[in-house]
Amino acid sequence: MKELKIQYDVLAIRSLAQDQEERSKNERLRAYYEEAGPDYAAWSPGFNMHFGYYNWTLNPFNRESMLNNMNQKMLDKLDLGRLQNGTIADFGCGLGATLRYAHQQYPQLNYSGITLVPWQVQQAELLNRNEGVSKNIHIIEGDYSQTPYEDNSVDGIWAIESSCYADGANKSNLLREIYRVLRPGGKFVIADGFRKHQRPLNKLVTSAYRQLCHSWALDELGDIGEVSSSLKTIGFKHIDVQNISYRVAPSVAHVPFTVISFLIKELLFGKKKMSEERWNNLKSPLLTMVVGLAQRDFGYYLVSGEKPITNN
Repeated sequence: MKELKIQYDVLAIRSLAQDQEERSKNERLRAYYEEAGPDYAAWSPGFNMHFGYYNWTLNPFNRESMLNNMNQKMLDKLDLGRLQNGTIADFGCGLGATLRYAHQQYPQLNYSGITLVPWQVQQAELLNRNEGVSKNIHIIEGDYSQTPYEDNSVDGIWAIESSCYADGANKSNLLREIYRVLRPGGKFVIADGFRKHQRPLNKLVTSAYRQLCHSWALDELGDIGEVSSSLKTIGFKHIDVQNISYRVAPSVAHVPFTVISFLIKELLFGKKKMSEERWNNLKSPLLTMVVGLAQRDFGYYLVSGEKPITNN
């Protein structure tokens, strides 16, 4: 009995440590976006908090058109035109820019976004009210790996540059939650940066990658191979993994000019202190450029799949 009690105590201590680590990670994430979130207006007037998708028909100097085109890629992957009604969810919705874009294209659907950051909930709701879409877009505060959505209740899910915050290299906690929430026949799509393998990186890339993770308040990027294996194990069908790094690169090229312009304005005319989070928000996209050049080790991917229709 004594040995059993010791084992139980060890498990309890480990569980407490994991809970504290998770709270600490979430607190860092909240602090980062609450402090640096308003600065994203310098990147996108519509608060698209992600990179863009370039097509040959677009002007590569028009960043907002590329950002919205990434939004459109999400909708295309989910094939929202097939739905006459239903609910679509954004896991890690930021300020809800993609949700508002989707509502413009498919106003017959209901939309829901979830984010850990209270400030983002408040600001997203304000932006929704200003555009008159509050009845169709609902923003909730919560963890996308443990959502309040019921089983089999959502027709489509996207996660744009938010899956990186899920635990582990395989991001299985997020993927399992997506599977639980989706209706049979429902589809998901993820757009994000991933490692291509877990082999050692050279010193320069290792340093840039570690600083990138620290600056963006994340633990590690997903491993595209492990994520693909998790999707199969969980039970998704029609899995599609596309490396779109070259499509994203034209919008990434805007980073240095945007950072320099922002710094000049803030240092000369800014009234808000440049906190650590705000400096990190400037460093992160620059570090992304360094990491992105290591094409042998990293890539930007669209990952999509479908929850199978069963006879049960």
